Amino acid sequence: MNISIKEREKTLTLLEPQMKRLSVLFKRCYLKLGRGALVVYTDMVENGHEPNEIDYSVADDAVDMFEDPKSRNDIDRMIANYDHKKEGILILITKSSATWFITCKLKK
Repeated sequence: MNISIKEREKTLTLLEPQMKRLSVLFKRCYLKLGRGALVVYTDMVENGHEPNEIDYSVADDAVDMFEDPKSRNDIDRMIANYDHKKEGILILITKSSATWFITCKLKK
């Protein structure tokens, strides 16, 4: 398995017990700042960092993180189309410099 996939899976496993808290965070950030995404670095999660409001990037800032036109288009489209009542967008950046765009189902 590719190293960036292993990093992604490990981080998602570490974040899974936090999904209720992250769901509240997604909702709070959406209401306060509008559409956007949580930007999470795998090494920070592995070192115990719990994502918070400072990790939330509004739509334009999230798109501006990327130079590649396809990546810019993909994240722009995801942010524009998610259902904020049921989903949140996670930009996961691995230690191996891979980036994953993930739609998270919010928990109640």
